[in-house]
Amino acid sequence: MNTNTLAQFETRLHRVERHNRILVALLCAVIGLALLGATRGGGNVITADEVRTQRLFLINDRGNVVHQWTVHGGMLIEE
Repeated sequence: MNTNTLAQFETRLHRVERHNRILVALLCAVIGLALLGATRGGGNVITADEVRTQRLFLINDRGNVVHQWTVHGGMLIEE
């Protein structure tokens, strides 16, 4: 191999390595955005086998209380 061929080979190798670094950075960015979207897409859903309370407030999407229930003497009373 002559020096001209080695120089061309080295130039092409540097170009391929640069493209690979760009592709890896883009792949990491896409994965990061996908993970971010997956965590925010779940909503505020809480599941439980049992909930214990003496007072229960039902609110709308603005945070305003729509209904309120209280336990008095073992009975559930809507206030």
